[in-house]
Amino acid sequence: MIHESLETPIQGYYDAVVVGAGPAGCGAAIALGRSGMKTLILDRYNCLGGAWTTGFMNPLFDFKNKTGIVGELVSELKERNQFGGFGNMSFNYEYMKRILERKMQEANVEVLYNTTYSRTLVEQKRVYGIIAENISGRFAVMAKMIVDCTGDGNVAANAGCSFELGENGDYTACQAMTLMFLVGNIPEKYRNGLMLYEKLGAAYEKAGKQIPFKVPYLIPVPHSHFGVVQFTHMYDYDPLCAKALTEATMEGRAQIIDAFEFLKAYDEEFHDLELITSSAMLGVRESRRIIGEYYMTLDDILNGSRFHDPVARVTFNVDFHTKANKGQKCFNVKPYDIPMRALIPKGYDGIVVAGRCISGSREAMASYRVTGNCAQMGENAGYYIAKAIRDRVDIRDVRLNLVLTND
Repeated sequence: MIHESLETPIQGYYDAVVVGAGPAGCGAAIALGRSGMKTLILDRYNCLGGAWTTGFMNPLFDFKNKTGIVGELVSELKERNQFGGFGNMSFNYEYMKRILERKMQEANVEVLYNTTYSRTLVEQKRVYGIIAENISGRFAVMAKMIVDCTGDGNVAANAGCSFELGENGDYTACQAMTLMFLVGNIPEKYRNGLMLYEKLGAAYEKAGKQIPFKVPYLIPVPHSHFGVVQFTHMYDYDPLCAKALTEATMEGRAQIIDAFEFLKAYDEEFHDLELITSSAMLGVRESRRIIGEYYMTLDDILNGSRFHDPVARVTFNVDFHTKANKGQKCFNVKPYDIPMRALIPKGYDGIVVAGRCISGSREAMASYRVTGNCAQMGENAGYYIAKAIRDRVDIRDVRLNLVLTND
């Protein structure tokens, strides 16, 4: 063991600090900034958007009829002719990055890229800041509220908040990880998308190999010759282990090369396909689920539960990427709400979580984890936080009349 004694400078004091700039984090930070809160958002990558941008995640699932930032993003992308394509719900990654940056600037949100969260500052179950590091060094920021949008619940877990993982702690039950990759020179006839299994399955059979996933998709970027492939599936890796995540990423790249070479070699229509790059972010579908003041259940999503403190309206069906059949296990839900209480770690103050790491069962998470829902819950959590800070009340006591859908 190395024992250190550190003096860490405090870089600033904020109303709210958002850790993680994915869909949930962007929603939260923009809402907080628009509400007049002094807000900082930080991310380990060099852009906003997380899974949307760094992770090449298309399409934008569960965006339809949502009010607020999700609707704004779709409208602005459409205005620039950068939304549509696959299922009329895919988008251009670079435009998404820039639109999000402009919204942060307009909301007076301070943005820090290439900055890594390190640890949570907590005393008697009250979170009061975080420590982070970047090229400028190690520093602390203090805030009235920390918003954990890391996807993995890193900030909450480090504070000591309880969480669940996999099936009764067994990480091997977690859904498969995916490394998305971009391809170019897509045949004209497939520029609205293609379910790739028939072609990839045949190519793998000719190559004498077993296919790792049976529901692959080619998802073109609108009005372009390139797109993303949702295909690689890596099972049985611990999402809370850096070494396992490294190995999963390496396996993903190996799967990418196989898929690309087999498709080019054995399918005449894809003979001229070009491999551009894999995403910088590994797509982790499932890791920690923080235990909150409310726990989303299977009954909630099957029966369309409504709450007095809603932050998101979910219509996306349950979607498990299982290793048992190398495919997807899906079943329908009745449109339901997520309550703000599911975003508040049980027994803790000064911290809120947003995104797939909120409080709920594996079945519930497999429905609300998609990006449209994460962005909406992050945004509306931001409004709850802003009111709690302004009124100097416990966030659990805040009531807002939020309109979640346009219908």
